[in-house]
Amino acid sequence: MLIADEPTTALDVTVQAQIMDLLGELQRERQMGMILITHDLGVVADVADRIAVMYAGRIVEEADVYELYAKPAHPYTLGLLNSIPRMDEKGQELRTIKGLPPNLMNIPPGCAFNPRCPMAQPVCREKVPPLLQLGNGRASACHFAEELVNRD
Repeated sequence: MLIADEPTTALDVTVQAQIMDLLGELQRERQMGMILITHDLGVVADVADRIAVMYAGRIVEEADVYELYAKPAHPYTLGLLNSIPRMDEKGQELRTIKGLPPNLMNIPPGCAFNPRCPMAQPVCREKVPPLLQLGNGRASACHFAEELVNRD
């Protein structure tokens, strides 16, 4: 098992691609699994089979890579995907997730993402959402996961 923790952080796109190619080559040669820890969902798109998205030290979504990119089931995942720069939006302001990550010594009650979440309701500030199984090996820790997955 190869564990790669932020192997491409602060590298330009060309070097990122070379590093990811090298990691993929090592993985194939040694026939081993790889856990890639990164904040850059653009990097994992080409190499991952499954993705687990974490927020404040907790898994908030887990899914097959294609399902996660097609229909995120957690508002944080949606925010991460929306913040990836796009070529068709060149010259426009980059999208960000509003607010600041929580202090891990003082995580807010309920869902840790609730102060930054555009979907937050009173239940989000009161109750920690369980990691709800949505089928096909997919899970989300959001009170509105099914609503997110079933949106058009």
